[in-house]
Amino acid sequence: MQSPNRDLVQYYVVNEELSMSAGKIAAQVAHAATTMTLHVLLQDQGSHETYQAWLNQGQKKIVLKGSERELLRLTDEGYLSIRDAGHTEVPSGSLTVVVLPPMEKSIAGQSVSGLKLL
Repeated sequence: MQSPNRDLVQYYVVNEELSMSAGKIAAQVAHAATTMTLHVLLQDQGSHETYQAWLNQGQKKIVLKGSERELLRLTDEGYLSIRDAGHTEVPSGSLTVVVLPPMEKSIAGQSVSGLKLL
């Protein structure tokens, strides 16, 4: 059984090169949150215990900003990404957000170190 005292956090990394409005960013992060939840529930059942512990700890989230190159690096590491449909502010297919699953902050830091808060 995993320790209940783990510092669990979920990171969202927003593509700062797209100059999205606050509302657009909020919608894209919401898409990422929904996508991650569905991924855990339907595809990655091995992470249910960590996900439940994160829920019980208050669902700590941190939103960072990064260049498209940095988002592509995170995608290459296997993290989920959101690409826009192109109905409003950005072209279709634009990489808007990458989301990391809930994990220990010390582990997540290996992937997001150097990125700044949005």
